[in-house]
Amino acid sequence: MVQRRAASLSRRALDICHMLHVCSTGRNIYPYSNILNPKETVFIAGELDVKYSTLGKEWKKKSGIAYHEIKGAGHALLTEEPVVVANIISQVLTQHEKEQVMPPVSPVSTELKEAVTKASYEVSPSIPSATHVTPSTLDFEEFQIELIDNRTGSGVKGIGWGNQRNLDNVLNVRKGLIISLSSNDGFFVGLGEVSPLSGVHSESLDEAKVQIKEIQRAFASPNFISRDIQCERVLSIDGSMSRYIEDMISDMKKQNLLSFSVLVESVSAGLEMAILSLASHKLRSPLPQSLFLSSKTRSNVTPFLPLNGLITPKDSNFYPVITESKPDPSDISYSSIKVKVGHVSIHDDVITLIHAKSNSNEVVRIRADANRAWRETDAINFAQLVKKKDSSTVERLEFIEEPLQKICDSGGRWSFQDQVGALERWHHSTGIKYALDESLADVIRLADESSFSIKETMRQAKGCAAFVLKPSLLGFDRSMELARLAHDDLRIGAVFTSTFDSGVGLAFTAFVASLSDSLCRQGGPKFPHGLSTFSMMGGDTLTPPFASFVNNDGLLNVASLGRSMNGLGLDEIRDYTYTKSDIQTNIREAAVTYDRDDQFQSTSSTSDTGREINIQVSLPLPFSDEVACARFTDLPQQPRWSPWLKSVAYLEKGLTEWTLNVRGVEFRWKAISKLLDSPKGIMWESTSGLKNQGRVEFLKVSDDSCLMTVKMSIVAPRIISLVFKTTGEFVKDFVESKLLKWSLESFRDVVKADLALERGDAELGDALFGAVEGRSNAIEATLSYQHFDQRT
Repeated sequence: MVQRRAASLSRRALDICHMLHVCSTGRNIYPYSNILNPKETVFIAGELDVKYSTLGKEWKKKSGIAYHEIKGAGHALLTEEPVVVANIISQVLTQHEKEQVMPPVSPVSTELKEAVTKASYEVSPSIPSATHVTPSTLDFEEFQIELIDNRTGSGVKGIGWGNQRNLDNVLNVRKGLIISLSSNDGFFVGLGEVSPLSGVHSESLDEAKVQIKEIQRAFASPNFISRDIQCERVLSIDGSMSRYIEDMISDMKKQNLLSFSVLVESVSAGLEMAILSLASHKLRSPLPQSLFLSSKTRSNVTPFLPLNGLITPKDSNFYPVITESKPDPSDISYSSIKVKVGHVSIHDDVITLIHAKSNSNEVVRIRADANRAWRETDAINFAQLVKKKDSSTVERLEFIEEPLQKICDSGGRWSFQDQVGALERWHHSTGIKYALDESLADVIRLADESSFSIKETMRQAKGCAAFVLKPSLLGFDRSMELARLAHDDLRIGAVFTSTFDSGVGLAFTAFVASLSDSLCRQGGPKFPHGLSTFSMMGGDTLTPPFASFVNNDGLLNVASLGRSMNGLGLDEIRDYTYTKSDIQTNIREAAVTYDRDDQFQSTSSTSDTGREINIQVSLPLPFSDEVACARFTDLPQQPRWSPWLKSVAYLEKGLTEWTLNVRGVEFRWKAISKLLDSPKGIMWESTSGLKNQGRVEFLKVSDDSCLMTVKMSIVAPRIISLVFKTTGEFVKDFVESKLLKWSLESFRDVVKADLALERGDAELGDALFGAVEGRSNAIEATLSYQHFDQRT
């Protein structure tokens, strides 16, 4: 019986791992004590079952659930004490039936009955019904994306606050984490981004990663029971989400699961994103729609969000309008352009600002961002020089972000009131509006300041045009609080902007920016939002990328972006563990030298997460490099020697489509490839689907032999990683020792068989094909499960 049971279980690894993922108490700590009715629940445990007897006593103490402990029994109660268990259940059911006898009810009038019935089925659209979801698992992936200045083709200069805004500070790569928060039933998921920007955030990526890893471990702890998220409340972005996160961290801290009590800014913002998207996924609607429906104000909302363009330091040639030539049709004609100033001389800044006032021969609005670069006299001189050079530029100037240096008293203390006072004096002198950015972050970071003090200070201000809000820094709850203050009380604009986030962070900022615009009172000022940094990204974490949702008029299709991200998980996020140049370097790297014998050889390594696998293998072949290359690069023939490959098809423009089946799970991807001549071979990189890239070379040894070398990197999908963890295998070992080894050996034998048949040696050819068929059957046996047939 044990052998039959083991054989049965060995064929059911995928469905077993799925059930464990969904139902395992160790993985999914359901808050039963919070959601079950104590009057209708009984908890039975054996005295010797320490885990469940302790749990039962805790639940009884916490919520009053009836707890029965059977003396001398362990975990297998139905086997050890079936009669005792039956008696307990019988007594509980009998008592329950007695309590169900209802007292007589007074007659109800027909009118009242109709009114009650109507009220029971009609729900006011302004009071949504409560929906709950319980997060239970936190996961994350790292990303790395190149930043490219469109003018120089290299990194972006002068990005950040303080010393980071200097031109000698060049940002070449944007690094961060994409986090995933999954519900306890495994059906719902939310994404967020954690990517602190040096000079803006106070923490480093390493510091943020430490907190994320601790929270991940806390979720996995059997001692932690996660609270329910009330979806409609957190989606109203009224402070409920921040309070939920504070309570969650407090609960983890009380269980001694965390070494910290306060989240760093980027981690807090990332968790807010994940909670928002998890709640909207639970409601089964895209996040922009969920935010709008959960807001307390019912206003008209547009599916498009206007964005402003960006001119980086000394980038006055960015726009083709400066020359007489016609602009490229692919250029985006933004309705507003932001110019970074304060990095060079005032004269050069003025010239750049004047040149930026027109785009594609259409009148545009402009704004400047000084990042607190100037003393008060310099800021006044800048305004005077703009008026002298071109007064029409001032007419199109929306505002200047933070034109003045940080104002501190004689003791070095800064206050929001003093900073705004200096800005008001500058506005009175120049007539130019200003916007607050760094000052908002500074006032929020001060423990003795609040949005109330911001409100009281700004009520007396006349020169402020807008608040510039960075949700990835301030948080989404706080950003919307300030946006409401700007719109409702101060009647100024609220401009949402990014910290050079990837597509995930940009998308969430766009969603709340759209909500903010919809809440703006009739006639209130609205400005395009600062999310055009996507144009400087050499890649994206989204597929399709954020840029694909922006049209040539600089309008972001928020509705389409929301639909594309609804229910998105980490497996759908494109991994940028390499930059583009890194990938090309790895692919073009010369092959390593292998020992020349008749055996398959391999080396491999994996990433920290275990999903990214890098493998180098070699196998001697008893035929020439020309024959080997010609046979191997006939890609539709690949399934002949790779049984898990269902098909390979040529598409247009050099693309191929591949279909792979591993243990009942089917994957598809498209790839672009290039034939190599010296040495002969092929290199490829996937463009969608299963993430992989590599290079195959055939090194000539003699006229009738060669050495086949393969170098490849692959990111294993999570479902496959889960399968191999459950069955006790490692994905790396499977890919290296089975998938590649068997495929290469089968390729050798198939070509040998083909060559034998072509020579007329049918006996050898049939024997070789028989050996290949036997190996294929053995492979299929290891990959098949009779009770699982999933397609992804």
